Amino acid sequence: MHAKAAKLGVVSTICASVILAAGCSDGNNGNNAATQTDPSSADSAAPSGGTLSFTVALSANGVDNAKSPIQQEWLKLMEQKMGKKIDIKWDYIPSSDYDQKVKLMIASDNLPDFFATPLFYDTSDMVKNGQILDLSQYKDDMPNYLNYLSQVKNGVAQVTNADGKMYYFKETSLPRFPKDTGMLIQNVSSYRYDLFQQDKIQIPSTLDELYAAAKKLKELYPDKYPINSRWNDLRSLFNANHVVDDIYWDGSQYTYGVFQPGFKEALQFAHQLYDEKLLDPEYLTDTDDTLKQKALNGDNFIWLAQWFTDPGNYTRTAGDGKIFAVSLYPDNPKYGKSWQNVANGNTPDLGWATFCINADVKNPKDLIKFIDLQYDPEVIRLITWGEEGKTFTLDADGNPTFTDEFKQADDPWVVGDKYGIRASKHYSPGLQIAADSKAFVDFAAMDYTYFNGKYEESPIEKSPYLRSLPMPNNDYVPSSYTAPTLQFTQAESQQISEVMTPIKTYVLEQESKFVAGKASFDDWDTFIAKVKGMGDLDKVLQIYNDAAKRVVSK
Repeated sequence: MHAKAAKLGVVSTICASVILAAGCSDGNNGNNAATQTDPSSADSAAPSGGTLSFTVALSANGVDNAKSPIQQEWLKLMEQKMGKKIDIKWDYIPSSDYDQKVKLMIASDNLPDFFATPLFYDTSDMVKNGQILDLSQYKDDMPNYLNYLSQVKNGVAQVTNADGKMYYFKETSLPRFPKDTGMLIQNVSSYRYDLFQQDKIQIPSTLDELYAAAKKLKELYPDKYPINSRWNDLRSLFNANHVVDDIYWDGSQYTYGVFQPGFKEALQFAHQLYDEKLLDPEYLTDTDDTLKQKALNGDNFIWLAQWFTDPGNYTRTAGDGKIFAVSLYPDNPKYGKSWQNVANGNTPDLGWATFCINADVKNPKDLIKFIDLQYDPEVIRLITWGEEGKTFTLDADGNPTFTDEFKQADDPWVVGDKYGIRASKHYSPGLQIAADSKAFVDFAAMDYTYFNGKYEESPIEKSPYLRSLPMPNNDYVPSSYTAPTLQFTQAESQQISEVMTPIKTYVLEQESKFVAGKASFDDWDTFIAKVKGMGDLDKVLQIYNDAAKRVVSK
C-alpha cells in the first residue's frame, strides 16, 4: 500500500481536531489576511476550457497581496506567457501564524496545490507519506529554474537528495554585491545609540563590554531590562563562541554543537544576564510586535539579535530622537571575531524559503510550468521593480533604478507599498519565490550603523565598512558558509529526523531552563548524558560526514 494511502486512515481524526485552527475542509478561514477565489474555480490545478486553476497557501503581512496593482500586472503577464487564463484561490495566512497552521495542514493531509513549507521544515516525512510531488520527473518543464540552479554553486545538489529526487523549489535572490567584496549581514545586534551617547556608555564590541554596558543601564534605569533578543533565541552568543546549538560544519567535519564548550559557556553568560535582571525574562515569548513596542517605549536598550533593517524603521517610527543603531554581534576574544549571520549576497544562491506541490495535484505539468516562470528574468523584474516608467527607469547601462518618488521619500519602503511591489514594507506579490536584491540596495532607506568603532548614518547595504570586506575570506564569516552541499537518501533523512527531532525539542527546553536557573549547571554532565542517550547521535554525524565525503569524491 502507498504510504499516503496508509496514512489516510487516521487523517479524519486529526482533521477533526484541527479543522477550526487550520481550515481543514478547504484551507479558508476568518484568520486569513486575504482570500481570493472565483466560485467557478476548480479545487486543484487543472486547465479547464483554457484556464489553469489551483490553490495556494502563502504568508502575508497584514495586506491583501491579491489586490495590489503589481499583482494584477503579474497575473496579466502570466496569462500571456502561459497562453491561458489563470485562476488562483489564495489562502494568505498572517506571517505570525503561518508555520503553525501549515504544520496542521500537513498533519491533517489537507494541503493546497502549492505552498511554502514552515521555515527550515524537514520535508522527509512528507516525502515518506507521499504528500509532495517529485519534481525530478518534470525537468523538461523547468528550464528557468534549472538555468538558475546551474549558476549556483552545487545548485542542483542543493535541491536533490542522494536518490536524485527533487521535492521542492527554493527561494532565490539575484546577488547585490560584486563576486568577492561586500559582506551581507541580515541579522545584527542593535543599541539605543542616543541613550548610550547621553549616558556616556561605549557601544560594546565584546561580551564583557556588553555586560558592563547592561550593568550601567540597569543602575540608571532599575525598572527596565536592558537586554532583549529577537527570534526567542541566543544565536549571537553561540556565534560569539564559534558554535551552533545543532549539527554544523566546523570547517573540517560535521559536529554537534551542544557538546562543545562554547555552547555551555554561552548559556552560562545568558544565565548571568538573566539572574541579574539584565536580560528581559520575556525574550522567549516576545513577538516581533511586542519587541518593537518595548523598543519604542524605552523598555529595552540592547538587542542581542535583530533583523538588519528594523532598527532604522524603529528610528523613523519613533520620530522623537531615539536612534536604534545596528552593529555586529559582539566578540568573545577567547574565540576571536564573532561569527556573523553572513548571507551570500555575492553570487547566485538559494534562500531559506522552500515551496512544494501537493502530490495529488491534477495537472502537475502546467502548474510546474507556471512556477518555473517565476524564475524568468522578466517576471522577477516586474515583481521586484514594478513597471518601467512608473516605478523605475533604466540607467545608461540598461539597469533598472527606482524613480525619484522612491529615492526622495523618507521611507521608500512605504512608497513600495503604494504599488505592491516586492521592494516594499509589507507586500510580497506573486508566488514569493524570486526577487532581484539589487532593488533593495538601489533605494535603501537610511540606517544608523556602528561598525569598526565608527557611527555612520548610511543604508546598511551601502556601509563603507561592510562593502570593503573581502568575501568570503574574512574573520566574520562562519565555517558553515563553506560547508559542503549534502545530499541525503530518503532513508538517511528519515534516520536523521527520528533521532534529531526529539533531541532538538529537549535541548531547546533545557536551554531556557539553564538560562532561567530552573536547571543547574552542576547537572550539566547529566544533561549531556541524557542527550546522548536519546538517540544514536554518532550514527547521525556519520551520515552527515559520509554525505560530505560523497560531495568531495565528486
